[in-house]
Amino acid sequence: MNWTLLFPLLITTTFGILGWFAGHRLSITRDRANKKRDLRLSFLLEAYRRLEAGTSRGSLEGTEFAVSFESAIADIQLLGTPEQVLLAKKLATSIAHRDPQASAGPLLLSLRDELREHLDLKPLGEVPLHFRLKVGSKS
Repeated sequence: MNWTLLFPLLITTTFGILGWFAGHRLSITRDRANKKRDLRLSFLLEAYRRLEAGTSRGSLEGTEFAVSFESAIADIQLLGTPEQVLLAKKLATSIAHRDPQASAGPLLLSLRDELREHLDLKPLGEVPLHFRLKVGSKS
């Protein structure tokens, strides 16, 4: 057997297999991290939309926005940053105690800033306007 030819071939093959395995492993790890990030951002974006939809509407009790608002709070407590979880708990507690000063503003700002950062958008530095149209009865 010709060892001078076999030895370099075995080394090359071994390094090729190890390189493929390492590359595959790194690819799997990267894909998992990207999937987690995308899923989290998707949930937080939807939570932002549901919170914003219920903001500046007065009491949400018995409205179509109540369940969505509750779900948004739950999603933020599950997937938000520690600051956002604290703000969501504070908002939920204020609403439960019927605090007239309860505001989703700080939570919405925190969510908006984080979402914009993850999407590589510049920070706005302004408080958002929650535009609402009132549908009235025609007289």
